[in-house]
Amino acid sequence: MLRNLGALARARPPVVSPRRFMPRTKIKERTGDEPGKLILIRHGESTWNASKLFTGWVDVDLSETGVSEVEHAARLLLERGYRLDVIYTSVLKRAIRSTMILLDELRQTYRPVVKDWRLNERHYGALQGLSKKAVADVMGLAETKELRKGYDAKPPALPAAHTLSPLRERKYAEVDVEELPLSESLRECLERVTPLWREKIEPDLRAGHDVLVVAHANSLRGLVKEIDAISDESIEEVVIPNAIPLVYRFDRGTTGKLKAVRDEDSASELVSGMFLEKKGLLRAALEQEKRRVVDEHTTEGRSLSLLSPLERSLTTLESRRECFDEGGASTRNVLEIGERPQCSALLETRAKKRARRSIRHPSTGGAAPPPLLVIIRHGKTEHNKLGLFTGWEDAGLAPEGRAEAEAAGELMAAHGIKLDVVYTSWLSRAIETAWLALTPLDMVWLPIVKTWRLNERMYGALTGLSKRMIQQEYGDDQFRRWRRGFDERPPPVSPFSPHYPGCNDGRYTQYVHDLPVSFLQTAIRSLAHGRYEIHHDLPKTESLKDCMERTVPYYDLIERESLDRGKNVLIASSENAIRGLLMNLCDIPADEVHGLEIPTGVPLLYDFEHGCLRLLDDQLQPPPRDRYEFGAAADLLFTPRELRAAGGDAPDPHVYLDDTFVVGVEDEACDLEDQASRDAVRRVEEFCGLREPEERPREATTDRAALRAR
Repeated sequence: MLRNLGALARARPPVVSPRRFMPRTKIKERTGDEPGKLILIRHGESTWNASKLFTGWVDVDLSETGVSEVEHAARLLLERGYRLDVIYTSVLKRAIRSTMILLDELRQTYRPVVKDWRLNERHYGALQGLSKKAVADVMGLAETKELRKGYDAKPPALPAAHTLSPLRERKYAEVDVEELPLSESLRECLERVTPLWREKIEPDLRAGHDVLVVAHANSLRGLVKEIDAISDESIEEVVIPNAIPLVYRFDRGTTGKLKAVRDEDSASELVSGMFLEKKGLLRAALEQEKRRVVDEHTTEGRSLSLLSPLERSLTTLESRRECFDEGGASTRNVLEIGERPQCSALLETRAKKRARRSIRHPSTGGAAPPPLLVIIRHGKTEHNKLGLFTGWEDAGLAPEGRAEAEAAGELMAAHGIKLDVVYTSWLSRAIETAWLALTPLDMVWLPIVKTWRLNERMYGALTGLSKRMIQQEYGDDQFRRWRRGFDERPPPVSPFSPHYPGCNDGRYTQYVHDLPVSFLQTAIRSLAHGRYEIHHDLPKTESLKDCMERTVPYYDLIERESLDRGKNVLIASSENAIRGLLMNLCDIPADEVHGLEIPTGVPLLYDFEHGCLRLLDDQLQPPPRDRYEFGAAADLLFTPRELRAAGGDAPDPHVYLDDTFVVGVEDEACDLEDQASRDAVRRVEEFCGLREPEERPREATTDRAALRAR
C-alpha cells in the first residue's frame, strides 16, 4: 500500500467523447458604437500602508480599514448602477483581495478576472520594508519626496538572491528574468503598464465592454498618464487615493481613437476622469463610527438581516454618509489622530525554511514529479443547511462553509501542496471556496478559470424547493431517482421562471458561446426588450448523465491544458459535477453512483496510477475517511483499480503528515538569502550616504536564471 503520493504515476483515464466547448470565458461584443466605461480603483489600505512603510512588490495584505474601504467602494458602484464586463488586477495580494471583495459585494463573482504582473506597484528595491519616516530622517524630506514622486529617481536595487526578490517567487516563474525589476523609477513603472493598456484594456473598451482595473497608486498613474496624455513633469502631481473609484467615459473622436470625455465633475485639470467621492471622507466616517459605537447589525431600528442584499449595501452606505456629515470640517484632524508606531529598520523577511517539504515526489530515473489533481466540493451553503434543491441557484457560502474552505486551504498548506491553476464554476459558492482555500496557501495570485460546465446539475422545476417536501409529495422512490439516479431528469423549469439561467442572468446571457442558439427564446426576448438579443439553449433540467456530458469533456481539456504540462490543478465545484467526474475517473458503474456522497469542503486527491482517491490526514480523530460521509459506495472511491478487479478490500486512503516526502535541505540557498539581506542593508546605507559606495559586478542573466531554478 502506498501511504504517500510520492510514487503516484499518472495514467490517462478514459473519457466520454468530448463536445465542442470554449476553453476560456469570452465576452460578447456590445451592440452600438459607444465605447465602454473604465473604472480605476487603487486597493484598500494595506498593513504596510498603515505602518507607512515602503511596500512595492512585497506581498502584504489589506488592513481592517482597507477591507472597509473596498466594501465602501463597491457600494458606490452599486448605488450608481455601474456594470462590469471584465476585471484586470495585479498579482499582489492587496489588489487581488480588493478585487474579491468588490466582486462579492457586487454579487458578480463570476466575472472574468485577468491577473497581470505589469499592474504591480512600482518596485522600491532595497527600500522595501523600510519606514518612510526613517528614510526621510536620514535623507531629508526634499530628497525623500524626490525619490517617491520624481519621474526618474530610482531606489537602490534589491539583491537578486534576497528572499523578497521576484526571482524567488513562483508567481513570476513564467516572466522573462530580464523583465523582472529589482528596483524601478516612476518612468520604468509607467512604461511597463502602457503595453497592457494598448494590448488588452483599450481593445476591450473599444468593443463596448466596461472595464474595472484594481491596482496600485503608481501603476494606475501610468494608465492615467496614457489616457490623459499627461506630461512627464505633471504626472508627479497626480495622486490616486485608496479605494475611491475613478471613472472614465470615452468617445471615439473624429479619428476613431478613444478620447476621454471631460466634464464639470472631472477630478482635476490634468485628470478627466471623475472620482465618485472626496478623499478622506470614508476614513473620517470609520473613525466617527468607532467613537459612537455603531451597532453593526441594525440601522435606525431596522435589522439588516431582513433587507435584500442591495438594500443592505445601500443602507450601510447611507449610514457612513451620516458620519461624513457628523465629521464635518474635522476630517483632517480625524485622519491625524493616533499616529501609528513607525518601523525604523528593515523588517524581518519571510522565514527561511532550511528543510523545504513538498508532497510531490520525483519519478524513478530523475524524471519530473507527476502533477497533482485536487478536487473539492464547495463549502456548506444556507441551502445545504435547509435541505433545499440548489442546482444553478447562486447560493452563497454559510459561515460554516467559509470555515470549511479556509480549513481546506490550511490542510493543503500543512501538507506542502503547491498549485498552479484553479478551475471552478460560475456559481459563487464554488468561486468563494477557491478564494478562501487559496488564502492560507498564499496563492491568491493563481489564475482561476471559471466555466458554466463545472456548475452543479440543473434541478429544473425542483430548484429552490425543500427536499423533504418533494419526498413527501412524490414518495421515496421518485425522490431518490430524481436526486441520485443516473439518467432520470426532474421536471423542466419554465424558460420564464426566475430559476431559468437564461432569464436575465448576465453570466449566461453575456458569456455563453458554446451552446446552440435558441431561436424561440431569441425571438421572444428580443421582442420583450425591444432590441435584438441572442439567447442560447441553456439546460432547463439535467440528469446526472446530462451533467457528465458537459463536465467530463471539460476535464479532458483540463488534462490537455494543465495536467499534461505538469501543472498542479485544483477543481472547486459542486456535488453532482464532482460525482460525474469521479464516476469517470474511478470507473464507477452507473448503477452504483447513487451510493456516492461528496462532503463539503474536503480536499480529495486523485491517484492517477491506481484510479482512486486519497485523503489528507489532519491528525484529528476519527480520521477523515471515518469522519465524513462518502455514502454506501465509498469503497469504490478509495479502492485502487487493480484491487477492485481482484475483489480486494480498500486500503488506508490517508496521506499522513509524517509520511516520507521530498525534503530538500537547502542550506546553500538559505545562506545566499542571508547574505543578500545584509547586502540590501548596505545598499540602503550607501544610498542614504551613511557609508562609502562599493563597486558591484552586474548580475548576468544566467545568474538570475540559476536563482529562479532554486
